[in-house]
Amino acid sequence: METKKWYESKLTWLGIITTVIGVLEVVGAWMETASFQPQDFTALAVGVLTVVLRVWFTNTTIKA
Repeated sequence: METKKWYESKLTWLGIITTVIGVLEVVGAWMETASFQPQDFTALAVGVLTVVLRVWFTNTTIKA
């Protein structure tokens, strides 16, 4: 089975970037008005889900 390190996975990086964007949107909304928009949590959830799916539910093994 083919393996690669976690940081060589494009899908993992996409998930990390999406998660960071979601976190920044939530923090920015909290700092401005202390109210959140649904899309803030959606971006955060999609980013986390992307990383989880890539790391634990794909066939290509990722080495630490």
